[in-house]
Amino acid sequence: MVAAIRHEQSLGEALAGHAQRASMRRLILDIVGGLIAFGIFVAWRPEGWAIPASAALCFATFGAWGAADRLLDSPYRITNHAIAASLLILRPLAIVLGVGAALVILFGSLEIAMGTFIH
Repeated sequence: MVAAIRHEQSLGEALAGHAQRASMRRLILDIVGGLIAFGIFVAWRPEGWAIPASAALCFATFGAWGAADRLLDSPYRITNHAIAASLLILRPLAIVLGVGAALVILFGSLEIAMGTFIH
């Protein structure tokens, strides 16, 4: 089921809402599936491999951020301080990696669309 994005809602708010509505199983599937697909594209390196590899990394980082956020804000709080600290580091790291991967998709797609454009 795809939820519509309200006009007053930012992209970050929409992604946060989607992560909160997703089950933990779905978030873990995003992580595992994204990392497997990323590894396949990096190892295989077909033509234009950076774009699908970055898309896979976007899924993995979304799942990692959503799972970390869910575990940190869950009603059964994590009592192990080392795990909690790791999750606190994982959230911003996942955001930075995900935004970087999205930028690779954007600029890689523009490069392909423009082809060998010469001024």
